[in-house]
Amino acid sequence: MKLIVTLFFTMLSVVASAQSVKLKKKYLKSYVGRIPAYEVNLNNQIISINATEIKVSLTKDSIYVQVGTSKWEGIYSTIKLEKKNYELTGKMVGTGIPEILLLNGKAKKIIRKGLFPQPDTVMERKN
Repeated sequence: MKLIVTLFFTMLSVVASAQSVKLKKKYLKSYVGRIPAYEVNLNNQIISINATEIKVSLTKDSIYVQVGTSKWEGIYSTIKLEKKNYELTGKMVGTGIPEILLLNGKAKKIIRKGLFPQPDTVMERKN
């Protein structure tokens, strides 16, 4: 019985520590950057993808991503990693591909994790 109670409280503490947190208003801004150029191997043919601009806007409950002329929107959840460091996971409407962003509040930057072979992108807060 003690084992079951111990396991229950251990699992409860793990679940509670992984709960989403709300971002402070000072982080709800627009961040801009540039996705570096990269190459894709498609049917044994190397295709070069040019560098392009990216903009991410965060609001209280939504995320807006613009890459070049393409735009997506969705909702996000937040996990606090460390003091002033957060991981945001955006569920974008119409894609099924999550946007994973690492927010560094102290440096006022976001790192967007790119899907292979797309490289990661560093974006700075736009004032």
